Amino acid sequence: MTDINKIIIEMLNENRNIKDIAKKLNISEKQLYVRLKQIINYGYQLVPSYCYNSDIYYKIEKGIYIPKENEVNIKLPSSSKEFRCIVISDMHIGNIAADIDLLKVVYEYASKNGINIIFNCGDSLEGVYSSDKKNIDDIYKQLEFFLKKYPYDKNINNFTLLGNHDYHSLHYDGLDISKRIQSARYDIIPIGYGESLVKIKDDSLLLKHELSVVETPDLINNPRLTILGHGHLMKTKVYENFFIGAPSLSYVSPNKKKEILPGFIDMTLHLEKGRFEFVEAHHMIITPKVYEASVSRCRLKKMYNNHYKGNK
Repeated sequence: MTDINKIIIEMLNENRNIKDIAKKLNISEKQLYVRLKQIINYGYQLVPSYCYNSDIYYKIEKGIYIPKENEVNIKLPSSSKEFRCIVISDMHIGNIAADIDLLKVVYEYASKNGINIIFNCGDSLEGVYSSDKKNIDDIYKQLEFFLKKYPYDKNINNFTLLGNHDYHSLHYDGLDISKRIQSARYDIIPIGYGESLVKIKDDSLLLKHELSVVETPDLINNPRLTILGHGHLMKTKVYENFFIGAPSLSYVSPNKKKEILPGFIDMTLHLEKGRFEFVEAHHMIITPKVYEASVSRCRLKKMYNNHYKGNK
């Protein structure tokens, strides 16, 4: 092992985050990530910890470590009462109606507004099994394009759920897109196929995308807030819980006879005593400038109280 990798291990044990270590060693975070992979190849188990401000820590775990699938915890400062993020979905890279430049607009918006977290609700790739017209008809080339052209900002982490189009390659060909992304980009964090639970303080929200060819995982949880990919249109529904359907960040329409405007969600969760009290979801459309199309608001605290009384 090189001396610099030994120094990195010492700094990880001192609970230094990735930005601090890279700055101290005078290397880029991308260069540091390459060295972290080298350290992993030496047999070290590095367990990531994600913070709201985009900082990433790695803990050196001893013994056997089994990571939790379809679950991620994002640490919020104890004094903070707001969690602001962007939600995107259904980019369908490889489809003739996809446009990676839309994602650049989202990153510019996030940077301008000091937003460090992006949730991707699935179908980043078109895959090869759909009947839609494609401008990239090979799954490996789609993935290569995705990894190369996906924007990078050291202050933004992208937590990516994988949907049915992403899953088809695993189901039919054994190609695990999740592992390929994880090995290539530290800032794009795959969080499972079909469903993923996002824990924030003492509460959680659910990201969901139908897998079509197999049953979507059923996580043992009943979150009051669920964000859905797959539908391509911004929708909200209130039953016992609050459901938000994420718009498509592409021109791919669920109705072939109707065009859609690509967009994303600028979402803020307001917290009280560690739990979600109120959610505010702004539907932003790209035309190519960013405009607010609508805003949805829901008081989740009331839902929590109703659940609690009903489950007594």
